[in-house]
Amino acid sequence: MVDDTPANLRLLYEILDEAGYKVRVFPNGQLMLHVMGRIRPDVILLDIMMPDMDGYAVCEAVRERFGQQIPIIFLSALTKAYDKVRAFEVGGQDYITKPIHPQEVLLRVGAQLKQVNERERFSSNLAAKETELKEYQESLVKTLLRLSELRDNDTGNHIERVQALATTFAELLIQEPRFQVSPLFVEAIRLASPLHDIGKIAVPDSILLKSGKLSDQEWEFMREHVRLGGAVLQELHHQFPNNYFIYMAMDVALYHHERWDGQGYVHGLVGEAIPLAARIVTIVDVYDALRTSRPYKVAYSHEQALTIMRQMEGAFDPNLFEVFTAHESLMSDTFESVLEVDTQVLILK
Repeated sequence: MVDDTPANLRLLYEILDEAGYKVRVFPNGQLMLHVMGRIRPDVILLDIMMPDMDGYAVCEAVRERFGQQIPIIFLSALTKAYDKVRAFEVGGQDYITKPIHPQEVLLRVGAQLKQVNERERFSSNLAAKETELKEYQESLVKTLLRLSELRDNDTGNHIERVQALATTFAELLIQEPRFQVSPLFVEAIRLASPLHDIGKIAVPDSILLKSGKLSDQEWEFMREHVRLGGAVLQELHHQFPNNYFIYMAMDVALYHHERWDGQGYVHGLVGEAIPLAARIVTIVDVYDALRTSRPYKVAYSHEQALTIMRQMEGAFDPNLFEVFTAHESLMSDTFESVLEVDTQVLILK
């Protein structure tokens, strides 16, 4: 409570102390603001007409330093509408006109504390739900990836590298305003990018692991993995239509084999019609494929991989690829760090 009249402070103290509140009284706003550096009140009762620093100025200082969370109830003999409007404009939540009536003070203080408790309960529930959702999403990704690893451990390792590369790449794009990438986007692509090839769980081993060139029929079947993956994730999207991660995962699965020039598969999208997350995964997916050995090819060095990618005219978003090559050392380091972990795991096995 802040009031420059001792009798008012004494009366308010007796009313609230008797009701079981812990009360601190201050003769001026400067002293209260100083103490608030150490002690945060649940509610502030604030007089308006005080020397040096009136109640309006004190309220503005509280809002500037401590935000909107602490309820402020003005107490004043001022009864004009202008004074009350001004009180709410500077951040007050309530206004009690003097002379003070004990029951009115208790009811208004109680109402403000109830709102504080409800906000805290809501925030706590929201935080718990966000944690639960994040754990669910992590578990979902791990379960789906486990299916891929059961088919082929090399596929699992590829997924981990694409995840690391896509996340690192997206983090770089935060510094590029033209792409409008947010921390939420980075977290979503971290979860979504490992699911880009989830449709391959339906591709037979005879095609997936074939060392020679695929026949036209086999190639058509292989291309269908994007539709199959998209269909799996679309079912999840129908169940959780507002889930940003699932929506991005569906985009990545469906469109990560599209090309900037429209010559990709299976939808033939062109340019920015391809979702940004899919354009990112396209680049890192090709980079990882070139850097690692497959049944049908040897692994290329970082320099060889970039040379080949530069020759793939029309394959990638040119602006994205420019950022990728501008940070090629970081991308190579990211690839090597995950590859080193994978190698150590294989040795331990």
